[in-house]
Amino acid sequence: MFWHEFCLTFEKKLEMRFFQSSSKSKSNKELTNSEWICEATGDVSASFYKLRFLSKSTVEGWVKYIDQKNEVKVFSASFEKEKNLLKFHKEDDLFVAVYTKNKIAAVIDGQTINFLRSA
Repeated sequence: MFWHEFCLTFEKKLEMRFFQSSSKSKSNKELTNSEWICEATGDVSASFYKLRFLSKSTVEGWVKYIDQKNEVKVFSASFEKEKNLLKFHKEDDLFVAVYTKNKIAAVIDGQTINFLRSA
């Protein structure tokens, strides 16, 4: 009887770990290869800001300046998603955003910047 109970307990723990890790993986996968754009930048020199999620844990920030032909990469950072909260980490800097399927509302330097899914 002891062995049977041990196996059931082990299977339940393994099953719980499997589902916990896969749900986090799955939630990050929905952002992978997506692009989000903010055209209301409040910056007179910028046409738009863009977030590009390259993988389950890497994001890049881009800016299209009015006086330049091409977009410019301004940062690369890691990120993690916990439910509807995104945490972006770049060296010692941290900023957070609230995520929905169609919008990311990021708070950067006290200003809320709304990104809409573009790809």
